[in-house]
Amino acid sequence: MLGITLVELMVAMVIGLILLVAIAYVYMGNRQTFRALDDFSRVQENYRYAMDQVGVDMRMAGFTGCVNVSSIDAANPANIPIQPPAIAANPNSLALATAVQGYSGAGAWPGPAPAPANYVAGTDVLRITTSSGQGTNVTGPMPGAGGAIPINGNPANISAGATIVISDCTTAEIFSAGAVGGTTSVTPSAALSKIYSTGAEIFPFLDTVYFIGSNPAGNPSLYRRQNGAAAEELVENVERMVLRFGVDTNNDYAIDNYSIATAVGNWRQVLSVRVNLVFRSNNAVATGTNSYTVEGVATTPADSRLRQVATATYGIRNRLP
Repeated sequence: MLGITLVELMVAMVIGLILLVAIAYVYMGNRQTFRALDDFSRVQENYRYAMDQVGVDMRMAGFTGCVNVSSIDAANPANIPIQPPAIAANPNSLALATAVQGYSGAGAWPGPAPAPANYVAGTDVLRITTSSGQGTNVTGPMPGAGGAIPINGNPANISAGATIVISDCTTAEIFSAGAVGGTTSVTPSAALSKIYSTGAEIFPFLDTVYFIGSNPAGNPSLYRRQNGAAAEELVENVERMVLRFGVDTNNDYAIDNYSIATAVGNWRQVLSVRVNLVFRSNNAVATGTNSYTVEGVATTPADSRLRQVATATYGIRNRLP
């Protein structure tokens, strides 16, 4: 009776081990490829969503009904139709007139108060001010500059104490709602600069701040804060925001240069904003370090995460003639 010799058994074991190693190698390679593709897909999904959200707000920047902010004479700061006569009485008026404002990254929070506790130092901050799109028509003349404004509905659910923009195509101003009569009237807390009548509109005032913050899991994320309320996390694994502002230095509605925030002398001369967001993968799936370049500056992180830079330039539509 014939049997298997020891040599034959050892040869069979070696062949089996080789096959197992090959299968394991293929499995690990496919697994790594799947993880890399999955993380890269998430990065792409995140940057599309983030840029869409920023784009929606940027396109509304400076919206004040039918008063176009291009009517502001940048060379004559006193001639601002989008505010009451005394800027100090309502600082939000000047913020609305600027439409967009940026803050260069610093160690401490460089943006408007209040400072978020989770701000990631060294990242830029973007502020967008506008009237909300949920406006309502004024249905008749006010009984006086401080009287109740008759309105047709209240789709934005304006309540007492809210900051409101009123516009009649000639002027626009910001006021605080002293009282709200359901869907029929809004009474300002102080007299307006004039009596508004039929044809005017009122809108909620919206002050939006975008910044990079650290989320509860310790990952950098893109955050959005509106009207000083608690910030909301929009997209995880966004580690940098770098901004450049297109400035029209001679008031001919053509961009002369792109500048960092600290180099912008007059925010009412900004016609566009170039937004750079740096996204990273959730896992260390790259083979080695993954360098990237933002605004001509190359950076090589110490980890092996995938990174992608998303760049978009947004024109301020409400600032164009």
